[in-house]
Amino acid sequence: MDIIYEESAGSQNAKKGEKWYKVVNVIYKIALVAGILCLVFLLMNLPFGKPGAGATEEQLEAYAMVVSFAILFGFATMFFASIAVSCFLIRRRLNISYDYIFVSGELRISKVFNVNRRKLITRLEPEHIIQLGDVDNASYSRLKSDPTTKEVVVTPNYEAAEGKFFMYVYANDGTGKKLYVLECREELLVNMLKFVKRGTLESDYVSQEKKQAAAGNK
Repeated sequence: MDIIYEESAGSQNAKKGEKWYKVVNVIYKIALVAGILCLVFLLMNLPFGKPGAGATEEQLEAYAMVVSFAILFGFATMFFASIAVSCFLIRRRLNISYDYIFVSGELRISKVFNVNRRKLITRLEPEHIIQLGDVDNASYSRLKSDPTTKEVVVTPNYEAAEGKFFMYVYANDGTGKKLYVLECREELLVNMLKFVKRGTLESDYVSQEKKQAAAGNK
């Protein structure tokens, strides 16, 4: 029987991120169009051949004007191009969320840009997963301190949303050891434990229900 489980880690400032994405996207499009127009005018005003020694004063003035326009549109093209590139890069950091899809043993993690565009980050098979656990535990700190392990944070938040926790997935898919940090419900962990080998769950793991109960008694 197939097991399909899916959830998302959305930004807790999603509305603000969406607003800024729209603003930056408008600036990006304006800068892009302006840059293309300036490039066209630059190509139209490129000086082809300097006037010879016998050129009249009018010809020299016309040539100087063409050079001036070429320089002006050249700087304008670079200016608008730099704005467009900056907005393009900034836009990739706004309104970000992550999807975790678990299908009968395989964990697929995707990065979602502004809801409608996604990029697959990894696909982890059960045999790739070395250890699972809670970021709050000492085992996570030990794994993170390993210089041969690369940490990959796949959540936009610094604090877990209500009902969720930060789970780590320590894995090696053949490209090196990775320590993925997910923001998810414990249900994802429970489903994954049905397919990974015994002993994959960290020895110091405490269920989220017991963890919250202990915190409430303090």
